[in-house]
Amino acid sequence: MRHRFILAIGASLIASASVAQNGPSSVEGIVSSESFIFQPQYWPNPSVGLLDATGFVAGDFDRFVPANDQVLGRFTDPLFTGEGRYRIDLPIVPPGGRLDLNRDGRPALGIFTLISAPNLSADSYLEQLEQFGGLFSILIDQQTGAIETGSLLLFSEDGAETFPSAWGDDGIWFSDDDPQQVVPQGWSVARLDAEGGVTLETDPRPEINTIEAADAASPDFSSLGYVEAFDALIDHLRTHYAYTEFRGIDWDAVSARYRPEMEAAADADDAGGFYLALNAMALSFEDTHTAVSAGFLNEAINSAKQEAELSQFGAGVGAEALVVSDPDAGILPGDMILVSRVAEDSPAEEAGWTEGTEILEINGMPAREYLATLPLIEATGVAELQPYLRAPRLFSFPDGAEVSFTFRNPDEQDAQTVQLTAGDFFLPFEMSEPDTSTMPIDFSSVGGVAIVSWRNFSDHMLSKIAVLEEALQIESETGSTGMILDLRGNGGGLVELYEVMASYFFTEDNPMPEQPFDTWGYDAEAGAFVRLMSTDRTLYSPRADLAFTGPLVILIDQGCASSCEYFTQHLQLLDRATVVGQHASLGAGGFIDRINMPAEISFQYTAMRTTFPNSDEPNLEARGVIPDVRVPVTLETLAAVRNGEDPVMDAAFNVIAALSDPRLKLTATPWVWTMSATADLEEVEIDAPEKYEVTFSEDGSYALQADCNRVTGNWTLEDTMLTMTPGPATLALCPEPSKGEAFARIMASSNAVDFNGNDLFIIVEGDDYRVLQLEAVE
Repeated sequence: MRHRFILAIGASLIASASVAQNGPSSVEGIVSSESFIFQPQYWPNPSVGLLDATGFVAGDFDRFVPANDQVLGRFTDPLFTGEGRYRIDLPIVPPGGRLDLNRDGRPALGIFTLISAPNLSADSYLEQLEQFGGLFSILIDQQTGAIETGSLLLFSEDGAETFPSAWGDDGIWFSDDDPQQVVPQGWSVARLDAEGGVTLETDPRPEINTIEAADAASPDFSSLGYVEAFDALIDHLRTHYAYTEFRGIDWDAVSARYRPEMEAAADADDAGGFYLALNAMALSFEDTHTAVSAGFLNEAINSAKQEAELSQFGAGVGAEALVVSDPDAGILPGDMILVSRVAEDSPAEEAGWTEGTEILEINGMPAREYLATLPLIEATGVAELQPYLRAPRLFSFPDGAEVSFTFRNPDEQDAQTVQLTAGDFFLPFEMSEPDTSTMPIDFSSVGGVAIVSWRNFSDHMLSKIAVLEEALQIESETGSTGMILDLRGNGGGLVELYEVMASYFFTEDNPMPEQPFDTWGYDAEAGAFVRLMSTDRTLYSPRADLAFTGPLVILIDQGCASSCEYFTQHLQLLDRATVVGQHASLGAGGFIDRINMPAEISFQYTAMRTTFPNSDEPNLEARGVIPDVRVPVTLETLAAVRNGEDPVMDAAFNVIAALSDPRLKLTATPWVWTMSATADLEEVEIDAPEKYEVTFSEDGSYALQADCNRVTGNWTLEDTMLTMTPGPATLALCPEPSKGEAFARIMASSNAVDFNGNDLFIIVEGDDYRVLQLEAVE
C-alpha cells in the first residue's frame, strides 16, 4: 500500500508539473505611488503578494481572502531605499477560488491580482483590512467596485476555460456581452486596457507593476512662483476640497481676499509672508484637516511667524483665563470666563483680580463676543471648542496697549471697570492637563483595570499593535475588571491602523462592521463628489484568544482628532465603549491630501468627506465625538489637575465600576439554560434551551420559565452569591424528558454566580448538577 501511495503522489506531481511548464514561473515588477501617504512612516513592514481576485470578478466585495488563498513574494529592492522591485515565485497549482467563465459546469479558472500593502499585524500574510489598504495591479471603480483596467494573473487548470478578449457594448468587464478567448493551460497574464481590449501573455517572467488612478497623485506646485502656485491651489481646491458646500466657501472671494498678499510676497521674495497668507487662509476655513506646515529650519518662515505673534499678542496683563463648562449647572463654554491665576506685581493683581474673578467685558464688548474675535490657535469647526482654542490669547495684547476690563470678584455683587496697560507680565508655566507618557504607546494596570494610551495612529505602528496585544494578553491572564483607552491628545493618523486596533475589541461571532459611515470622493468624470462603494465586510480580533469583550472606556479631549475620532465614534456607535471627557473632540472628519508649495511649504486639505449612512450629514466635521460622560471644566477640576490628580481618569474608573457591576449584567438580557456539568464533571447539553429561561428585572423581581411551568419571585445579589426567593408558580406536570423541575429547584435557591464573556454560570452545591451554564438571549 505504501508503495502505491508514493506512486500516486509521484503521478500527481508529474501531472501538476505538466501544467506548470506552460506560461510564467515567476512574476516581477515595481511597487510605486505618487501619493504623499507612500512613505515609511505610513507603510511599515510592507508585503507583496498575489491575492485571490475571483471575488472581485464575481462582484463579491464583502469577504476577505483567507490566508491560504494568498501567495506572498519578497522585495528584491526594498521600498523607499530603491526602486521597490519585487519577485513572486508562482506555485505549480495555486490556492484560491475558481470561476467558470465558459459555463461548462466546471469552475477551473483562478484569477489573482498583485497587491502590496503594510503588514500591520506583522504575520506571514495579509490580515483582513490589510488586503484593502494598499496598491494593486488593477484599478477598481470606486462607486461600483468593477475592475476598470490593469493586469491579472490567470491560472487555467484544463486549458478549456475562457476569459474576455474585450468588453462588449456595455463597456463593462465580465458581463454577458463580453467576447471570449480560451486561456492556455497553466499560468498567463491578462492585460486589460482602458479602451476595452485584452492581451493574454505567457512570458516565463512577466513584469507586473502596481498602478493607481491619475488623480491619486498628490499635486506638486513647488516649482511655480508664489502667485502661480496660489492660483493653481485655488483651482484645485475649487473641485477637490470636500466641504465647499458645507462651509459655503466662495472660492472667487477667497482668491480676491488673499491673492494681493501672495503678490506682495512674490514682489518682496518673502517666504515668510507667503506662509502667513496661506496659513491665514487655511485657518479661515475652520477645518482641522486644512493646515499649512513648513520645515522647522526655514529661518524666514520661523521669523515671520514669531514677529506676527509678538506684534498682536506679545504682551499681557498678568492673568490666565479659564473658560468654564459645567452642563449640570447649565453653564456652556463661553458663558462664564474666570481668572484662574494672577501674576505677582502685575496690572491684574493691582486691579484686585484673584482666582475666580469673572470677566464680564473687554473694551466695552461682552467677554464672550470679544473672545469670538480672537484667532483660533488651532482650526476647528466645533462650536463648543472654539472658546477654549481662543482663550490662551484672551489676556494677551500688543505691548503698551490700553485695555478696559469690566469684572466681578468672587463673593461680590457689584462689577468694576479698570484700564490696564499690557506689558511683560506673564505667568510661569503650570500644568492645565494631566501629565502623559511620551512613549508611542503605554500600558499599565491600576486596581485591576488595564489602561492603554497612545498619542497617534501614524508612527510606530507595529509597536503599537505589539503593546496592545501584550496588554490584552496580560488582561486575559489576570482577568482585569475592564479596560481604559486614554486617547487624549491623540492627533490621528492612518485609518487602517485605527480599524485594526479597534478590531481587537470584537470576536468573530460578534464582529465590527468595517464601514459605519458613508465616504464621498471627487470623481473627475462626474465633476462632483460621489458616494463611494460600501461593503458589508466585518472585522474581528486577528487573534481570537486576545479579543477583549469586557467593559471598555475611551478618554478623549480637544486634542483627539481624525483617526482618533473615527476610532472612538466607531466603537461608541456600536455601543462597544463609553466615552468620557471634558470636551468634544476636534471635529476632523475626512481623509486628507497634501500639496507641495514653493518654499518647502505643504498645504494639507480635506480631500474626502464622511457622513452618517444614507445622509449628507457629516458624522464628525464641525461636530466631533460627544462624550457620554462629561467632566466639568471648573476651577476645582483645574486645581485637581495641578495637584497631580486626573478627574477624567477618575470618572472613567467610576464608569468601569458601574459597567462591571454583576447586577447590570444580570438585568441586561434574558438568560437561557444551554449546558450543565454533573458532580462527575460530565457535560450535559440541554435540548430546547428556550424552554428554560430566566429574566432578572432591575426592581429585584425575576420571571423564570421552567419548561411548562412559570415561577416569579425576588432576587438579591451579595458579592457573588445570588439568592432567588420563589413566589407564585404554576404546578403543571411537564412531559418527559423535561428538566423543568431541576431548573426551578436549582435556580430558586442561593448559588454562587460567575461570568465568562456572554455566559452566566450558576455554581451549585449539594445537587446532581454542579454547574449550570446560561447564555444571553440575542
